Parts: sequence; C-alpha cells; structure tokens
Amino acid sequence: MMMTSRNCVHTALKAASFGVTAFLLVSCAGREVAPPASAPPPLTRVDSPPEWRPGDRWVYDWTSGNNTGTKTVEVLEIREVNTIRYYVMRIGDIDHYYTFELQWSGSLRDGRVEARMVPPHPWLVWPLEVGKRWVHRGSYEERDTKSQQDATFAVVTAEVVAVPAGRFHAFKVVREGSRRDSDQYWYAPEARWYVRWIGRRGDVEFEERLRMHDTAPRLIPKSAPETPASKTQ
Repeated sequence: MMMTSRNCVHTALKAASFGVTAFLLVSCAGREVAPPASAPPPLTRVDSPPEWRPGDRWVYDWTSGNNTGTKTVEVLEIREVNTIRYYVMRIGDIDHYYTFELQWSGSLRDGRVEARMVPPHPWLVWPLEVGKRWVHRGSYEERDTKSQQDATFAVVTAEVVAVPAGRFHAFKVVREGSRRDSDQYWYAPEARWYVRWIGRRGDVEFEERLRMHDTAPRLIPKSAPETPASKTQ
C-alpha cells in the first residue's frame, strides 16, 4: 500500500527516535532497494590449469580422528629439473614438486628425495568437467622401497562447497586406489587449488578445509576480457 507524502513525512518523524528515518524517507521517495547480486554461474568446464606464482599460499584446517591442526601450503619457487619446470611447494619442512599441470612428482627434505611418483600423480587432468575419467599406473618410490600403485579418477559433480574461507563453486573429484586408499577433493577455480579434501589411507581417515588463501602480487596482471561495448565499430 502506498503512503501519501504527508503521512510519509509524519511517520518518518515519529520513527526518528528508532533510527529508521532514513529508510522510511528513501522508501517514500519511491526508490527501490537493489536486489542482491546473483550467484556466479555453475561450473561446466575449466580448460587449463591455473597459474601459480611464488608467494601464493593456502592455509587448511585438518582433522584426523581426535587430532586437529593447521597446514600451510606455499609456492616457494619455479625450478627446472632435467628441462622440466616445476612448482616447488613447501608443506611443513618438506618441498613438494608439482608439474605445471598440477601433477605431483615428488618431495624433498633437506635436499634429499623423500618420495616420488613415476610418472607424476595426476590429481587433475585438463580440461576439467563433470563426467571426465582417467587412470594412472605408476611406480611410487621412497628412500628404501618401491611399489606399483594404480588409481582411477572421476569428476563426479560440480557443486557449491562451504568451508571456513567461504563458499566456492568446485568440481568434486573421486580417486580410488589399489591399496585401500581413496580421496574425495573439491577443486575450486577461484581458489586455484582444492578447498576441501577427504582422504583414507587404510583405516585412517582425514579431512582438510580451506581456511584462507593469499595470492602473490602479479607485476603484470592479466588483461581484462574485451567486452562488446569496448570493441571498435
């Protein structure tokens, strides 16, 4: 029901003591409250891996049984080994090597190899989209042991995931291994890495949830996409 101009002002003056005068005056003037911003469209496909830079950092809360803690993952540098370029990521006191496709190749502690996978473990395969499947068969090597490991992967859905860092549109990937191990992890393009991870190794289950993520400064930011209005006629 519309209020007349006189009734509107009278009501606003009566309501002044309650701090709602501004709201009433705006409503009387006929101005509409803008609707909330629409949510981003659901994920359909991501064609290529994100770009990481030294200084990019992710912090996760983790739980395993009754144990809890925090894990920090940071990109230290980009290093070339045998003509292949890797992201070097620090987790605790261990450096992990990931290909530019975000496939895990190995880890070092104090300059010595802790473990490696040949060929690299394909946590993600591009383009990424619901229904995509892939298989990996590799040799997992530690300092004194070597074992064959097989795994199958599938992108099962795209959904919104709520974690301490916020709400993210993410692809859910399921991995099943041949050694009583499995993983469910949610890759979010906005975070440029996983935002949630549930894993099982034998009888031990753990979970990680993203608490925060920092993006290192880009000296040369990506160009903004061209819009129809900016095109020359």
